[in-house]
Amino acid sequence: MAKKKKNKGFIIMLIVIIVIAIIGVVALVLNNIFSNKSLEEPGKELGFDIFVGDENMPVTTSTEEGRNLVEELKSVNVTYEDAKAWLKVPGTTIDYPVFQGTDNTRYYRDDRDGETQDWGETFIDYRCDSSKLSEQMTNFIIYGHNTETDNRFTPLLNYKRQEFYNTHKYIELATVDGLNTYEIFSVYSTDTDFYYIDTEFASMSEYGDFLDDIKSKSRYDTGVEVSTADSILTLSTCDYSRRDGRFVVQAKLVENP
Repeated sequence: MAKKKKNKGFIIMLIVIIVIAIIGVVALVLNNIFSNKSLEEPGKELGFDIFVGDENMPVTTSTEEGRNLVEELKSVNVTYEDAKAWLKVPGTTIDYPVFQGTDNTRYYRDDRDGETQDWGETFIDYRCDSSKLSEQMTNFIIYGHNTETDNRFTPLLNYKRQEFYNTHKYIELATVDGLNTYEIFSVYSTDTDFYYIDTEFASMSEYGDFLDDIKSKSRYDTGVEVSTADSILTLSTCDYSRRDGRFVVQAKLVENP
């Protein structure tokens, strides 16, 4: 009887060891997958070899649609005073008001009603002034989450493909003062070590160097020139194809595209 109990105890202990070993192997594999995510082929894990969102969405401007984004913004602003602009990227699902808090944490995880959610709102850098879009040395920055679907700023990653850029070169941004059109000049992936969100420039020369840097980082040549005479718009989201990755689309203010 004692021998049977001893054998039974040995079998139980062996099973426990095997289970622990299996758990350890699974944990190791999962850790390897996530820790090496940044080493994967750019965009592979999100399928960016195909379009995000509706590939067939028409490339229409607000004028062509008969919409008045300024009035739409004002309507939202009646209820939500932090709604400072309306952003539209023709050909994508990016077409909604954007908000601005007194810091960059207000809308990071909280929505316009103050409810906490994973994706918060698309928001303007607190340092930017929507009433000064056309002023010299202006870098107007808008952040949005990459939700891995077609809402928030995920559709920006369509610009990883030059074919998409070729038919979607302009961005619309409405404020209470009017509708502004921007022409994209640089598209790139980077990380948090590169400071593309600078809003203060000591001189035109410093601003010019900044523009040269961001233009040179573009993943393809847009053929669009940018100079110190231009004010720019920066759209930023996460890029999960690299560690601490960011995907950036930058455009200059134009009058008649």
